[in-house]
Formats: sequence, C-alpha cells, structure tokens
Amino acid sequence: MKYYICTMICKKTLTLLLIFLCSNLIYSQEEDLFAELDALSPPEAVEVIAVFKSTRVLFSQSTERVKKKQLQFRVSHLFNDISSGPRNFFGLDDLTNMHLSFDWGVTDRIQLGLARTNKPDKTFQFSSKFSLMRQSKGPKSFPISISLYGGLDVKTVKYFPKARDEDFVGRIDYVSMLLISRKFSKKFSLQLSPSYLHRNVTEFAYEPNDLLSIGIGGRFMLDEHVSVNGEYFHALAGKGFKPDFRKNVINIGIDIETGGHVFQLYLSNATALHPGKFLKNDNKDFLNGQIQFGFSIMREFTLKRRKK
Repeated sequence: MKYYICTMICKKTLTLLLIFLCSNLIYSQEEDLFAELDALSPPEAVEVIAVFKSTRVLFSQSTERVKKKQLQFRVSHLFNDISSGPRNFFGLDDLTNMHLSFDWGVTDRIQLGLARTNKPDKTFQFSSKFSLMRQSKGPKSFPISISLYGGLDVKTVKYFPKARDEDFVGRIDYVSMLLISRKFSKKFSLQLSPSYLHRNVTEFAYEPNDLLSIGIGGRFMLDEHVSVNGEYFHALAGKGFKPDFRKNVINIGIDIETGGHVFQLYLSNATALHPGKFLKNDNKDFLNGQIQFGFSIMREFTLKRRKK
C-alpha cells in the first residue's frame, strides 16, 4: 500500500514538472518571436509637440495648427497708448481694436479660418494654414517645423469717392507667410516668418502694392503653464518704399495656459491685430513710448459625433 501511494505521488510530481517545463519553453519561444518582430519593425519618428502653446506667437501665426475636427475661437482686444496716463486708465478706457476669429481643423495638417477686425477697415479675413513638415525625434527625425499660411482680407469700410467705394477688387489684400520653427529645449522655441503682403489698391498713390517683411518670434517657458513671448517684424526696403525702422512691429507678452483656455497679455505698437494691417509698416513708435496693452483669450472645442 505504501509503495502504491509513493508511486502515485512520484507520477503526479513528474507530470507537474513536465507541464511547468513545457510552459516555460513555450513562453520563451513566444518572447523570442516578439523580439524578432520588433526588430523587423523599426520605431517611427515621434513628433515634437507644443512648439508653441497657441496657433499664434502673439499677433502673427505660429507653426502650431488646430487638430482635426477641433474648432478654435479667439477674441482679442487692443487698447490705447498706456502713456495716456491714469486719467484715461492707461489707455484701457479706449478700445482701439477688436479681433474675433474661428479656426477649424479640416485634418491634422490643414486649418481653415474666418476672422473679423473692427478697426480701422472693418476687415473680414479668410485664411488657411498647411502644416508641411513637423519637427520630430527618433530614427527618422526632422529638425524643424514648417507651415505655410495664406490669408485674403476683404475691407468693408465705406470709402470716398463713390468709385473707390464700389471697387470690390480694390478692397482685397493678400497675405502669405512661411513659418519655420524649432523647439530647442523644453523651455525655448524660436520661429522665423518671412512674410509677403499684396494690396490691390493702396491708401496713397506713392505706396507700393507689394511689401516684404521678415519676422522673428520666440517663447521661453517660466513653468509648465506660463511663458514669455516676443515677436518682431522688420519691413524690407523695396522699389519706392523706405520703411521707418521705428514703426516695425514689436510685441512682448505672456502666455498663460489654464486647461482648455490660453490667455495672452501683451504690449504692442501695432495699429491692428491682423497681419494685413500691421505688416504695412504703419505702426506706432514703440521706442518712443507709444505702447498699447492688449489681451487674447483662446478656447478650443472638439466637434465629434459620439459613438452609439
């Protein structure tokens, strides 16, 4: 009886041992197979995200874009000169410019926009932005982000004389920007923005229809949600046009991200919030104290159908 019991115990022990060894062998073979598959599929490049917190550095466009099926709403205000003093509440009593915009992500690389600026020309802006290349890291990395921005401005202000007011083609301006940016570190990003402005009809006969500018902008992160931003646009001399250095656009501001919103507070010498106006080199003298305070509030909405 004892011999029978011992034999049964030995058989069960050997059976369990064989099951354990076989399971380990199968598991090792599976691990080797997955490792071989990983080796055959090299890792892809990873996009560098949040080069800027917003689709704008401050006034000008950034290489960031609105993602697919997202709608971005932005409202911007620009007040009078802060040099007007406390009697005028440092310019805050006078709202000189208001800008409303909607930008829609058609795809993750194509963005369409509609905007309206009240002063000085009561302008509607139709725009598009194409994200051509994205900065990435990894085995197939790319060092910079490149986007192309195009805008068509239609001025609706009443003109004199009557022939000028009825000239619809003369109300149209075109803006093009090549946006090239790089995120050098978690805190520091820089962007170059060669820009071109064409006006079908100028305010004065001696003004050129075509203007070129080169812009530079950047941001430095103070912490995870706050950054200091700045941008400068230098108008280039051309045939019949000698730009006034003092009137080149200078903007200095702060970005504050609060979850779904981005707030921008800035100081500027620009006479308007859209590039079709501030690229004209017809701004105020920043270095002479003609500085205005302004702010923007941006909110993004995701417009997707809920799955049943």
